[in-house]
Amino acid sequence: MNPWGEMTNPHSTWPVILSIYNIPSWLCHKRKYLLLTTLISGPKQPGIDIDVFLEPLMEDLKKLWEEGVNVYDAYRQQSFTLYATLYRQ
Repeated sequence: MNPWGEMTNPHSTWPVILSIYNIPSWLCHKRKYLLLTTLISGPKQPGIDIDVFLEPLMEDLKKLWEEGVNVYDAYRQQSFTLYATLYRQ
C-alpha cells in the first residue's frame, strides 16, 4: 500500500486483516466482515520481524478464546461476555 502514490518513496504500510470464517463463504471476504486489526508502518516491509507486530494481536485473541471479554451491547443496554468461539459450553 502506497499512501502518497509515489513509487520512489521509501515508506511502507502493511495492513493486517482478519476474516470471519464462520459465516457463508460468499460473505466472509465482503468489506463489512473484514476486521482491520493492525497497520504496520515503516520504511520497509516487516519481513521476518512481523512476529513483533503480531504478538499483541495473538495475546488478545488468546484471551478472547480462553476467558472471553466483557463487552456492552448498546442496543440491549446490557453487558455480556464475548468469546471467540461461536458455540461455547
